[in-house]
Amino acid sequence: MVNLNQYSLLADCQSQITKLKINKILLAYSGGIDSSVLLDCLHKISLNGSVAIRTIHVNHNLSLESKNFENHCNKITNKIKIYHQNIHIKIDSSSNIEEQCRKKRYEALTKSCSCDEVIFTAHHEEDQVETFLLRLIRGSGARGLSSMKPKSKYNNKIIYRPFLNVPKKIIDDYRQANNIDFIQDDSNDNSKYDRNFIRKNLIPVLKSRWPSINKNILNNIAVQDIQSKSLTNHI
Repeated sequence: MVNLNQYSLLADCQSQITKLKINKILLAYSGGIDSSVLLDCLHKISLNGSVAIRTIHVNHNLSLESKNFENHCNKITNKIKIYHQNIHIKIDSSSNIEEQCRKKRYEALTKSCSCDEVIFTAHHEEDQVETFLLRLIRGSGARGLSSMKPKSKYNNKIIYRPFLNVPKKIIDDYRQANNIDFIQDDSNDNSKYDRNFIRKNLIPVLKSRWPSINKNILNNIAVQDIQSKSLTNHI
């Protein structure tokens, strides 16, 4: 678990990159708070020449504001002189929009990723808790309930999530302390999407009753991961 008293987001990112032994990163950059904070960390680390980074913004074309998100990402990456690319994907809005977005987003990222690059995403602790609850509601088994991994593969490309064990508050504090510019996606407040409903309606109620629920869910995720690996080894 993260030590909230001594935790340094920037130092931890540097440590993880060093352990990964990588020098090229492709960041999935939405322009929101989380990926903007990760971009700031990676950019600062890149200034010493130890790692090269570039960014991709995946436009799902589901919001009237989508062009504004693109323009924001262009502006920020141009300001710090990082190579940036915008990719457009089309979603069939008739059903299962969230799952379509996830799959097509990862397909776009992995297709654009070179063999010597690692894809970084800004998923954090709250995202992990939401994923667990979403999969629990949908009836997932041990493998699904083990949720996201810090390091995984998709289409033979490595996906890395350096913030996965980081509380959202740490990210927000970093943003405020470093005055990081970001753009807010209003669709994140739309409760017609399952993940948003869980975030906006379910989790606040659960936390009001059980304040330690994040810790308990993360412990359960670790247990599910062990069980999933055990089952796999016995097949």
